[in-house]
Amino acid sequence: MVRRIRKWTLALFLSIIIINVFVESLPISRKILTPGLDVTFPVTTAEAANFKTDLDEDNSTEIIETENTAEEIKYVTRNVRPGQEVRNYAVEISLNGKSFSGRAVMSVRLDIDSRGDPIAFHLENLEVQKVLTGVFTDVNAVETEFSVKDSILKISPSQVASTYVVIIEYTGQLSNNLFGLYEGHYDDNTYLAMNLHPANARRVFPCVDEPSEATTISFTFNNVQYDHMVMNSMLEDNSQTQFKALQGPPHLWGMVAHNLNNIYYPTQNVLLNARPGVFNQEAQASIAINHYFHALNDWTNKPYLEIILNQDGRMNVVALPDSDRDWYALSTVCIWEPYILMELTHSVKQRHVGLVKLAEAMARQWFGYVIHPENWRHQWVITGLGTYAAYDVFKDFQDGSDTDNTLLDVNTLFVTEVVQESLLRDAYVNSQPLEPAKNIFNKEDIRDNINGLLKYKAPAVLRMLRLILGGADDDFIKKAARALLNSRALQTVNSLNFYDAINSEWLFGGSNLIQDIPDYLEPWVQTTGYPTVHVGLRQGGVLLTQERFSFSPVDQINYLVPITYTTSVNPKFESDNIYPVMMMDATTTLNMALDDGDWVLFNIQGQGYYRVNYDADLWERIIEALEDPDRREVIHPLNRATLVDDALNLARASKLDYEIALRIVFSMEHETEYAVWKAFARNMNFIRKRLVALVEEDGDLDQEVYTRLVSKIIGTFENEIGFTPDNVIEPAMVTLVRGLVMDHACRANYDPCIAAAVDWFYDPNDNSVVNPNIPRDIRPAVYCTMVREGDGDVISALYDRLEIEPSLYERLVILESLACSQDDSFIKTLLEETIALNGPYTAEEGLRIFKAVAESSYQNARLALNFIILRTNEIRRRYGGPEKLEEVIYTLVDNIANANLATDFSNWVESRNNNLGDSENVAEKAALQVKENLNWDSAHIDYVYDWIVENDAPTLFVSAFLLTLSLIVAVLNH
Repeated sequence: MVRRIRKWTLALFLSIIIINVFVESLPISRKILTPGLDVTFPVTTAEAANFKTDLDEDNSTEIIETENTAEEIKYVTRNVRPGQEVRNYAVEISLNGKSFSGRAVMSVRLDIDSRGDPIAFHLENLEVQKVLTGVFTDVNAVETEFSVKDSILKISPSQVASTYVVIIEYTGQLSNNLFGLYEGHYDDNTYLAMNLHPANARRVFPCVDEPSEATTISFTFNNVQYDHMVMNSMLEDNSQTQFKALQGPPHLWGMVAHNLNNIYYPTQNVLLNARPGVFNQEAQASIAINHYFHALNDWTNKPYLEIILNQDGRMNVVALPDSDRDWYALSTVCIWEPYILMELTHSVKQRHVGLVKLAEAMARQWFGYVIHPENWRHQWVITGLGTYAAYDVFKDFQDGSDTDNTLLDVNTLFVTEVVQESLLRDAYVNSQPLEPAKNIFNKEDIRDNINGLLKYKAPAVLRMLRLILGGADDDFIKKAARALLNSRALQTVNSLNFYDAINSEWLFGGSNLIQDIPDYLEPWVQTTGYPTVHVGLRQGGVLLTQERFSFSPVDQINYLVPITYTTSVNPKFESDNIYPVMMMDATTTLNMALDDGDWVLFNIQGQGYYRVNYDADLWERIIEALEDPDRREVIHPLNRATLVDDALNLARASKLDYEIALRIVFSMEHETEYAVWKAFARNMNFIRKRLVALVEEDGDLDQEVYTRLVSKIIGTFENEIGFTPDNVIEPAMVTLVRGLVMDHACRANYDPCIAAAVDWFYDPNDNSVVNPNIPRDIRPAVYCTMVREGDGDVISALYDRLEIEPSLYERLVILESLACSQDDSFIKTLLEETIALNGPYTAEEGLRIFKAVAESSYQNARLALNFIILRTNEIRRRYGGPEKLEEVIYTLVDNIANANLATDFSNWVESRNNNLGDSENVAEKAALQVKENLNWDSAHIDYVYDWIVENDAPTLFVSAFLLTLSLIVAVLNH
């Protein structure tokens, strides 16, 4: 009681303090977009008078009005200069060391009402030397006045006309942020690359850098001193520098010039390129690339080699050693090396992550290039379809005989890594809808949109919609994707195009659960959050009601929720039961016979994008079943995982008592399945970090409170799976869960886990070097634990191992493990090395080290926060630009575990000299999430602490004795 009063007083005091503180001329086309209508036709001189441009009040969009229909039709195009269209670009780049000179020749058309206004282009970090303009052709081109302000180049021709040839001569520097035109690094070598997605074309040539700009572009590169150079299109005949023109917007162009080796040909017309000296790491990727290439050709019904005339003719898959970024350029599938190159014996986790990333990267050749968004607000359609297709071909790749246990369970991975991750992110106060209300043009808003929640929510919502629309043999999402890829190839798409594509197939053979696609999807797409279905027992059945879910109060919205369920009377969790039997609106009653002790579970296999809450009696029945090992096994692992995920998040949002949620957690003493442990680890990490911060700040509290929780629930896992693999080929999902649980248990200071790490670390034949036979999926846990618990000899041994490690993935495992050190001086030096001008780490490695430091402990999170406050500019420059800075900011948010860190973070964000630049808005949104988490601390941390202390005591003494004994034995063995 004394502690509770003291905590309440401190919370009140802190609350008061916080309160007070993106050649050849083509016909110009005009597209009129309405629901169900797509008309493209050339604009004649006579028609030019029939349309004009106007601006929204926020000056961010162009509205084109036409009198060709009875009603006024509008559609949004671009913001840089309404009434201007660039019909083609011819860009010539000449390299000169770290700089380049450029010459861009553009054919520009202005509409009749704005001919007197300046011609305008996006431009960033380029110095314009000269501008020439000619009316209709370049024959009479003359020097023309220009100005540059706020990254907009404005050109004022002396002669008013509707069609110009504009010639711009300029200079620029190679980017050091791994986008635009940049020089990449590996070992002692370099490569040259150009990645213009999403809004970086303006860093390479003056342009209309927006996705709706459909034009024809050709590139010429001079003075490129590399053996190979590839990009979207083929080289012109008898040329080694000039590439053929292709249609498409600027942001979809990419180029790689390199001295990498063509290490394998996975299938005809596909090349795999990697660093010289890399051996025996291409087998898994080659098999996957071969499968994905043919599977995507079939899935899309659009052969890759027939996407567009004059494309390169090959798919060049390039393993980039230093850059983890999304590429959308045709013919260049550039992907970070650790995602694609795997040793013959590799970790299951690397295979899981790498195979997904590779499938997504290859799918972007269709979803992103063949079709691209009309505006970035519609990126959710592109990303959703791309990830949806990627997981489909990934699943097909992993489907094998029932006896092949080395394959991954893709359904489980989709639910745990996509659906549940999205449900978590979509509940935050700073989440944003899949489709923002207005068009997006600012770079920071584009980044925030395309790199955020939509990567998870878009495919999750599409999976749910697929189940609503048809049965097992009717995938209307795939049918809609095929329709878009073939009817709108090399054109923009928006949400309405997507809905029309679904309707074109679904209306003639789908289910009748919903009546209208746009109406159904509106709340899921245009608002944040999602529903919680509440299940209450009533005589003769259950009553279903719904409430919008969020961690902070939000206005109520009613969704049509797809309902699937089963009961203990006749449990059916099979895949044919994941298709909805009905749609629920505000309130629904279901008749069912449930005797005392019978349970009912909704959302079979967690496929629906919603949570389920039950009344107290039903939760009690479910918990009793989970606590009985035999009855527990009746419930599908994905539903057991959903129960853990829902309960912990409902409690976090104050919609469920933590006693119920923690009792469900404690029932995991019988659990061995990956899905359930993944749900546990994702959600309990939030609590663990805050409990650790609580007890570290208050020495009177039980410093091992979270360790006690882990010791309570890990028994069956430890007995049946354990921290030491048997010398047999085991199921891939077992290997995956071992690595996951061991990492969590060791971070929680669970002694048998620490003892196993000690026992594994050193080579039995030489206790001064790292054991090369440590199973790869437990290496992260073993390395991190030893760095945290050991001395300088451990770090020296890992640095020695780093020197001989042939795999970049395994190298990264070591580097992230070094971040587990609790030596402040070592961590500070490690962080400084990540931004050193000639430091030992690549940009992506530096980023991963920083994130690992922030995640490793409460004290290291403070060091990471202090580092970013002092080194914001260096982090932005060295890690890869504002996109990467924002990535580390959100990592910090997840690890700011108490009011002290929160105050320091908020003070930094709010200060005038924060050096955040155009990442400031993102940081401010991140600060909202920090404050939201503080509210949880005030409401729940004391209760959670007390409940754990009071409910695991019976097993503590015996467990502690056995743990200590096992640790002593392990240490004596060395």
